[in-house]
Amino acid sequence: PRSAPTPSMESRDVKRSSPVQFVTSPPSPRATLRSAASPLPEHRETRKFQFSQARAPSPGSPKTQTRAPSPGSPKSQRLQPGGVVTLSGRSFTVTGALGKGSFGVVWGARATDGAAVAIKEIPCRSETDLSRVVTEGQFLKAVEQELREAGGVALARRVPILVAADVETVNSRSWRVRLAMSEVPGRPLEEFLEARLRAERARAWLPAEQGPGLLAEAGRYAGEVLVQLAPVLEAFSTRVYHRDVTPRNIQVHAPGDAGAAPQFGLVDFGLAVGAEKWRAQEENSGDLGGDGRYWPASAWFVFGFGTQELRKHPAMLQEYRACLDVHSLGLTGLRCLMEMLPSFESPAELASFPGGEAALSKLRALRGAWSRYWSDARRFWQPVYDAFRGAGDFAALRTAYVRAGVHRTICADLRALRAAIDSARRVLAGVPPETGLAGLPSLFDALLLMLQAAREGE
Repeated sequence: PRSAPTPSMESRDVKRSSPVQFVTSPPSPRATLRSAASPLPEHRETRKFQFSQARAPSPGSPKTQTRAPSPGSPKSQRLQPGGVVTLSGRSFTVTGALGKGSFGVVWGARATDGAAVAIKEIPCRSETDLSRVVTEGQFLKAVEQELREAGGVALARRVPILVAADVETVNSRSWRVRLAMSEVPGRPLEEFLEARLRAERARAWLPAEQGPGLLAEAGRYAGEVLVQLAPVLEAFSTRVYHRDVTPRNIQVHAPGDAGAAPQFGLVDFGLAVGAEKWRAQEENSGDLGGDGRYWPASAWFVFGFGTQELRKHPAMLQEYRACLDVHSLGLTGLRCLMEMLPSFESPAELASFPGGEAALSKLRALRGAWSRYWSDARRFWQPVYDAFRGAGDFAALRTAYVRAGVHRTICADLRALRAAIDSARRVLAGVPPETGLAGLPSLFDALLLMLQAAREGE
């Protein structure tokens, strides 16, 4: 589904915890979010935010304290164009709607110094909801710290930075949270790819001389998304796993200069989990979540059998606990390449180069392997998404998927993809640079490292 909110699904062997009780007085959600907020950076982010289903709070999550809204609180400051809102003691002027997520409208705003922010308002109807939002703010702060230590401002600007936040108590069991975050430039990669795909399908024919340029551009975009975002994932992976690295949550800013590299950023940490607890398989470390089209086979196994059964398969367990982000980024890069490549029916000029025809044959084979994977992943994911929306039965779906061996089909598709990538890599290594394919062997090397294909018994 396009622009669909990302569900978080509880494995059947995981029990949801009750709100955490504290012996001593914990900080309020307002204080916790304010302490996570950072000075406003200069970069921007424009996107459609999406929010996940509520997850159980982790041990140590603050228990909210009821308070009445005060003058100047979010209740008395509506989010609307021209409106002024105060968060963490800072004023922001709302400029207009940026988009709409499953929780409501996301608004663009300007701070008093002119810096752009995105403000999202999240209604919380339980302490679990409130704890999740507070935890997201804490994860954003942790991510910022890790990125600044690893690469300074240049690396940190590829993610949103929490700059202000506030919590309003609506009643004894309901709250409203507003988060103001820095903006990352561009638009969702999902929208960019869909627009390119429509343009490719509408093109009646492709002049042969344009083929190499379009091939090089496809390789450049696919390569840059990996080169720019893989260090981001690596830098914060010691503390946080994003778990929803997909084109919907990746921003792309296409440069005006044809020779400049596109710029990518990663947004929406609504499904993030603490990395140490996730790797250690601690209870309440996080449920299965994200977009199933970008899951490795181990995640599909967990959907059907649960995490307890996964422990019997070491390779799949390692894949699930340590490789979800890097796998989904690899699939994103491969999708970028496949959907930006021109039709292989037209670039006859490439066939005139030494090895050109063989290279085109391997790329056609790779596109075929990708099409099979993408078709299977989409048809398996759609019923899961429908069930999350209330149009299906999770228990019945799990039973059907176990019987059909869905995780085995996905594993076979991924292994076929890896074989096609490796075969293309070997042939393209000898193709002249004038074909526009010179960068693909290195890209394929990276994809072979990132795409996971663990299976049962390994």
